[in-house]
Amino acid sequence: MYAIYRKDKNTDGYRYMFKEQVSLFGCNSGYIPYLLQKQLIAEATEPFTWKLDFKKALEKESIVNSVLVINLKPNSKEANLSLYELVNVWGYSASGWTPIMIHIRGLFIDENPKLFDDKNFIKKEEEIEDPIFSMMYLRGTIIQGKITGRWTPPGPSPTNSVLLWPDTFNYFSSAAQKIMENKA
Repeated sequence: MYAIYRKDKNTDGYRYMFKEQVSLFGCNSGYIPYLLQKQLIAEATEPFTWKLDFKKALEKESIVNSVLVINLKPNSKEANLSLYELVNVWGYSASGWTPIMIHIRGLFIDENPKLFDDKNFIKKEEEIEDPIFSMMYLRGTIIQGKITGRWTPPGPSPTNSVLLWPDTFNYFSSAAQKIMENKA
């Protein structure tokens, strides 16, 4: 599950309030391809590296004081609350597909959902685990400034891990290192 939450700073930390459920992937309704298309220029074509700062991208769409929150385990057999705030997404669009690296902040990690209201909660800065990175790939690319393909992740499979050639790995490694250095 992916959702837009209002995020406000107060004396107790950050208040997160659920606004609406959204899609993250998919060329028709996904926030990643939608926001990415807004920043592309006509000359952008594969191989093409890109970055989305989600807070800034949402603000450009007049969605202010808001963040995208990921429920990492919405259908877990055991009761589990795992909410993460999406901060940045980097992509390397080439050869018809796009490996992505996601920078997230851990709000609730494997917590008991009965102890918290996942629609309205406060987190202190020191309770938020940051940075955390995740990688995957999407079916789709960028050609002549346009999002092409489905922009969806593959279905569950033992072979759907992301494959990173040296140029792609170096791009993601460099981006992650910059984030970690700013946190030190």
